[in-house]
Amino acid sequence: MRADNHSKPSLFLCLVTASAAAACGSVSPANNDAAGGSGGSDAPAETAPLTADQACDQMAHAMCQRVSDCAPPALPLFYVDMATCLDRVKLGCTKDQEDADITRTPDDIAACAQALPGATCDDLLAKVLPTACQTQPGTRLNGEGCGASLQCMSAHCEITAGNCGTCAPRSTATGTCTSDDGCVVGLVCANKKCVAPGAVGAACSDNNPCRANLNCDKNTAICETLQPAGTLCGGNAGVCDVYHGAACNVFKAQANQDCETLSVATGGNPCGIVNGGLTLCVLNNSCTALVNGVCPNPAMDGAACDSNVHCVPPASCVNALCRLPSVAACTK
Repeated sequence: MRADNHSKPSLFLCLVTASAAAACGSVSPANNDAAGGSGGSDAPAETAPLTADQACDQMAHAMCQRVSDCAPPALPLFYVDMATCLDRVKLGCTKDQEDADITRTPDDIAACAQALPGATCDDLLAKVLPTACQTQPGTRLNGEGCGASLQCMSAHCEITAGNCGTCAPRSTATGTCTSDDGCVVGLVCANKKCVAPGAVGAACSDNNPCRANLNCDKNTAICETLQPAGTLCGGNAGVCDVYHGAACNVFKAQANQDCETLSVATGGNPCGIVNGGLTLCVLNNSCTALVNGVCPNPAMDGAACDSNVHCVPPASCVNALCRLPSVAACTK
């Protein structure tokens, strides 16, 4: 069981990819004792260069804390809990850093982690990332094989099969696309065309979407802010502020549908309509029944997966099995 408006938090997962990263403080390399003995030397202490492991640890803490701050339901819906988020985001970051032909450095990762606290939640939810968190161009030319956008000079890998694709240019306004990543920064992909998302008060449609932190009202076709629990939502499920735990209970008669506070249950626990309230499953897995169903357990690496039982990021479901990203097999 997944109500349509519950797909919105997935937009925040742009921060989990190679482009992002809070309060984890400043990133400071460990200091070593200066060479040359003791005795009041004024020479500055040598500093060890930041490692990918250290930088990715900072990235994980920054990103997971920011998710918790800006969209609390997104943490259990897409990472089970804080501990899992920290572990899996760091894993994805370190695997990305091992890819061939990238130029991103540990210092770049640290810079993103430091920039995140200064970005507003509205911007992050709308996928407007600080400059330091945007995808660093790689060294592969358009037309060369790739498995990650970090490998491409264009900062875009057009995935064609599995985890592999081809480096391709990002499209400008009205250009063709298959994902937001295929558009220049500031545009989104709508019905295979790159367009600028609308702000509050802008006209909207399937071809002209609103910023991801807004809702396109189905009655007025105008971009509006998301609404809290208690707001009527019949026939307009996207009106509810799912980022802050309000979701439209579409299982009521349409005239009575309103935004309700949602709960998130772990595997093996009740879900659906439980005691009159709306309960979703971790990882946005599908509940086994609309009323008093049971949440499936998340699919771990190597386990079976499908449209109902999802993998724990950064793994994805490839040929019905959860697989971690691997670009080694993607040809140049």
